[in-house]
Amino acid sequence: MRIGILTTTQKEEDERLIEEGKAKGHDVIALPLFKCSISACTDDPILYFEGKRVEDFDAIIPRINVSYTDYGTTILRQFQALKYYTTDTAYAIEVGRHKLRCLQHFIRGAIPFPKTGFAYSREDFDNIIRTVGGTPIIIKLIEGTEGTGVFLADDIKHAKNILKTFKQLSAPLIIQEFIEESSGNDLRIFVVGDKIVASMERKSQDGDFRANIALGGAGFQVSITPEEEELALKACRTIGINIAGVDIIRSKRGPLVIEINVSPDFCGDQGLEKIAGVNVAGEIIDYAVNGKSRFDQGIDVWMEDKVPYANAG
Repeated sequence: MRIGILTTTQKEEDERLIEEGKAKGHDVIALPLFKCSISACTDDPILYFEGKRVEDFDAIIPRINVSYTDYGTTILRQFQALKYYTTDTAYAIEVGRHKLRCLQHFIRGAIPFPKTGFAYSREDFDNIIRTVGGTPIIIKLIEGTEGTGVFLADDIKHAKNILKTFKQLSAPLIIQEFIEESSGNDLRIFVVGDKIVASMERKSQDGDFRANIALGGAGFQVSITPEEEELALKACRTIGINIAGVDIIRSKRGPLVIEINVSPDFCGDQGLEKIAGVNVAGEIIDYAVNGKSRFDQGIDVWMEDKVPYANAG
């Protein structure tokens, strides 16, 4: 099979996927996003890579950085329009990237997550802060990744200052209850298709309430419970994503999903492959190969159909 990786900036992961794909006998190449362009027309729609028409890929694996979501999903949607098999759809990636939209799908899917508030008017700030249980609270940019754009407000004054500041910048925010017992700790559970392929616990090493590896957190081997496994799988099914890193915290009322990463890292000294001792790249390649077979049989041709209320957005 010839597999293309629609990629932006995750060089280590791209190289691992290419390495594993070649080891399994496939032709795998990286398709840097900004070397792709499209011609959108009815009679002869075209997708270009480096100025040449793309015609000979069996499967596309999207690895789109959050900063390039709009352009990346536009290119990915062109692959779908031309009826290429893609391991994930533009629709699922867009939902996963938009924190509030993702949580609204969680409501429909009965996925537990921390209480969350969102408001446009400053007059509603007091109300949404009360809704999530008062301070301390977490304040998040709707589109952020690796812990950036996430703040902890200790009191009402601090919370309002952050909300008003970002309101002036027209940056959409959500606020979320602070789960004290999980501060500085979470689980990263890697889902590929209908199974958990790897997991680890992430812990802050400097007292930060965020456990993200990119912010100095460390990864550790962990055993997850059947309830946590099912929650991660159900969260992915709810938004229709096939390859994702699900972040879960352990609270007094049970596991809660805090985020789905739709283009998760898995390489490096603190990456899942090393911490969990699992060939994550190989699992992704196998999924792409098996998915292409299903696609050719007419199964999951339009994967958005798996998402409840997909057409409602």
